[in-house]
Amino acid sequence: YRPSVLARNLKHHRAYALALAVGDLADPFWSALALGAQQEAEHHGYVLVVSHTGETLDKERQLLEMLRERRVDGLILAPAHLKPRHLAPLRSERRPFVLVDRTIDGLDVPSVVTDSVAGVRLAADHLVSRGHRQIGYLGGPAHITTFRDRLAGYRQAMAAHGLPAGPHAVSRSDLDEARKAAERLFRRRPAATAVITGNLWLTMGTLRAAPEDVVVVGFDDFYLADLLRRPVTTVAQPVEDLGREAVRLLLEEIASPGGNRHVVLPPRLIVRGGGRA
Repeated sequence: YRPSVLARNLKHHRAYALALAVGDLADPFWSALALGAQQEAEHHGYVLVVSHTGETLDKERQLLEMLRERRVDGLILAPAHLKPRHLAPLRSERRPFVLVDRTIDGLDVPSVVTDSVAGVRLAADHLVSRGHRQIGYLGGPAHITTFRDRLAGYRQAMAAHGLPAGPHAVSRSDLDEARKAAERLFRRRPAATAVITGNLWLTMGTLRAAPEDVVVVGFDDFYLADLLRRPVTTVAQPVEDLGREAVRLLLEEIASPGGNRHVVLPPRLIVRGGGRA
């Protein structure tokens, strides 16, 4: 005897499906997060539908309609924008959704993020301990809260060490655009001897532009980092744990909508290279 999945779903008025909306599935960060979320969802008897939004509001709105039409029981979202206009109605409608990696100003809903401020502080403290005083920063757009927090962490760290903020630039998470932004950063004076970058794509773009004697420390670890010709110290996020915790929060919301539990996970520094690296 095998119980009918359809009968179970009808009995409990659930689809036993969750949706995860991420900006770019080609990014190892998002694919690892999706893996952790899928494992946790399956552990609880749910399937996970993963959607690539391309950081666009239109794609997000399509997923919101899936939630309203009850094709999925809940939504995990990495929001593409700080403005909550299209998400706020879900809260009043008591539709279960949680935020992952990013938050939204003025929208108090369950979320799980890595401590971005602490992560950049780890990177800056490491570089100062290696003798660097001119430390630049290449970050992402300020409308994404993780990038805003990482810039704040950079400024706090420099101030804590009694150092002025060095040259900094902004780029989308695009390899070629990051390279061009890094080239602009390296033309500024006084010249940076080290640069902290805001995510994997910004790190890789910066490495293409950085002079050989400039040290790069990147937010987000990646599995090929140990194979690079030049050592790159990284701030590693517990990426799969982000996905798992997001599913746990969402299941809490499905059981009892209206929560506002916020989970902040600690990053860790992975040091590669010696000397001033």
